[in-house]
Amino acid sequence: MTILEDNKKIVKEYFDAVNRGDEEGISNLLTDDFIFMSMYRKPEYLRLKWDKERFVAQSGVMSSQMKKPIIITPGTMTAEDNRVAAEAESYGEMKNGKIYDNIYHFLFKLRNGKITEVREYSCSYTAHDVFGEYVEKP
Repeated sequence: MTILEDNKKIVKEYFDAVNRGDEEGISNLLTDDFIFMSMYRKPEYLRLKWDKERFVAQSGVMSSQMKKPIIITPGTMTAEDNRVAAEAESYGEMKNGKIYDNIYHFLFKLRNGKITEVREYSCSYTAHDVFGEYVEKP
């Protein structure tokens, strides 16, 4: 395998761990200096920048609001240098009856076989509509 194929494999493993709600599995794929950023512009409370600990903990927080863990289905992936760009779709049934179905573009940066950064681009209206009532706003 080439480094580009290896990087895409790591990203697939990441999606699998998220779909299992496997916090330890997610954590093991991330560097200690990992950063997650949501690239929303509005509403401002959805502009997130989390370190590894906060990001991994959010898996459990999100799952507690859902009937079962969210399913993120990756689509096309493109790898270049230390980056993997991935399209994806999600589906999750909330305990309050709402359905979370979003579409994404992720940019993953990797170093030494681990993910060091994730930038998430998705529909902020959908995220706000479904998760807005759960988020503590500034």
